[in-house]
Amino acid sequence: MQWRNVFKNQQRWDWHLVMFFLNVFAVVYGYGLRGEAFQAAKLLRVGLVIASLGSILWSGRNKKYLFDRHKSWVLYTFLLLYFLVSPFSVDFVRSLQRLIAWIPFLIYINYFIIYLFENYSKDEAKIKLLQIFSLAYFFPVLIMLSNGVAFQTENAYGQSISNYKTNVLSWACTVFVILSFDLYTNYKMPTWLKYTFFATGVVTLWAIVLMGSRSSYASLGLSTMIVIWRSKISSIYLKGAIAICIAGFAYYIITSPNSVVNLRSEYATIRNQRKEVRLELAEHAFQIFENNPSVFFTGFGFDNFQAGLQYYGGVQTELASHNSYLEILFSGGGITFIFFLCFFVFNAVIKYYRFDSQYFIFMPPFLIIPYFESNLNAGQFLFFPWMTFLFYYLHASSNQYTLQQNAYEEPLKEAHR
Repeated sequence: MQWRNVFKNQQRWDWHLVMFFLNVFAVVYGYGLRGEAFQAAKLLRVGLVIASLGSILWSGRNKKYLFDRHKSWVLYTFLLLYFLVSPFSVDFVRSLQRLIAWIPFLIYINYFIIYLFENYSKDEAKIKLLQIFSLAYFFPVLIMLSNGVAFQTENAYGQSISNYKTNVLSWACTVFVILSFDLYTNYKMPTWLKYTFFATGVVTLWAIVLMGSRSSYASLGLSTMIVIWRSKISSIYLKGAIAICIAGFAYYIITSPNSVVNLRSEYATIRNQRKEVRLELAEHAFQIFENNPSVFFTGFGFDNFQAGLQYYGGVQTELASHNSYLEILFSGGGITFIFFLCFFVFNAVIKYYRFDSQYFIFMPPFLIIPYFESNLNAGQFLFFPWMTFLFYYLHASSNQYTLQQNAYEEPLKEAHR
């Protein structure tokens, strides 16, 4: 499979892949918009996902595989739990509106994964997803490169570049580098594309150092550990080069007084700030749960974090929880949260570790970054890749039977299952 065939099934265009890419790209592109243009982009995303979902649900011809869809019950149970606690929301109308607006995106991702498994082998589907996400998130990387961020030595933390905050650019760079590495190691590339990847990767890694996103650092660190300790594909020389490169960046981050991490620590000391505001808000929310046990089971309501702190604790804030996992706990209550952890998060971690961690390193950023930033709502920067891979692993163990001879084979270096 060459890059020109990203959106093709055999030699025919697969418009479901194209529409999925457009859904992802609309979110990425929308982060650089403001005002009326941003509101127009939001309406476009809603219309696009409804059209994409409709086309998926009404397309049933020429399937290559008979695929067991029974795991969809997990999605509908998860949504049912949210609806059951909605009447107890602090702001019921807002909660219901936001929940209803969120549902089509989840249903679309669920059935898009099913569509992939009905038309592509599981390895093919995974490669398609990696390619689509790496293309979509290259756009902010291109903006970062064109603005020269990666070709300077001054820290860029907290800046805004073409309306993109540097933390968002850092996440895009992290996703692009890690997914591109997976594509490099798992399917054949032209020589020129390999050299381009390495050159772009090194420059992009330096940009991540300058932009100072700790969630990006953690994602790169864990992915590097997986390469070194688990990978069966990467050569000892490639592992050594990666280890040296990451170790050099880590040494700079830790020892240089001008590194973003050390400057942030220095500023916090000057302000006598013992902990971050987001952590203080989370502590207030947990205190509310402790003082009001019933709220632990019902939560504040979907997208009602600020309203819940105000109503139960008298805490006024314009900040969100900045944690996708805690957002589910605070919005849907303990039962919803435990269900999500067990059937989505833990399931994905276990299956990724068992089946894919020896060949791919894409999963860490989609598990780590949502812990530092809320990606629960459909317009959030990493909503699509986070939820897509959770649903991918939800369905990955379901049975897939060949219906017709698959004449188109992906040139993966080796079969992974």
